Amino acid sequence: MKNDVAAQFQLLNKHIAAAISAQDYARATALDRARQEILRDICLMDMTKISPDFFNIVEECARDNASLIQSVQEDMGHISWQRSRSLKAQKSYIQS
Repeated sequence: MKNDVAAQFQLLNKHIAAAISAQDYARATALDRARQEILRDICLMDMTKISPDFFNIVEECARDNASLIQSVQEDMGHISWQRSRSLKAQKSYIQS
């Protein structure tokens, strides 16, 4: 059981990363909710049934997720910048 939980968590994290990379944010959000439920369930378990390595896996996933979040934020910033430039150009065109 110890390894099953860790394997499921890692697999779920890989699916989340793939969804984010594919810019499928609805799927990433749904998968993240499932991952949060797993963590909630783990918090209610007897700690002796959880592999000590599991928490290392969670930390590793958190680092990976932080990197993905930064990438998404950079993409969103670039999209916002492009949209702003486009709106300014449209406004300038309309006013002339």
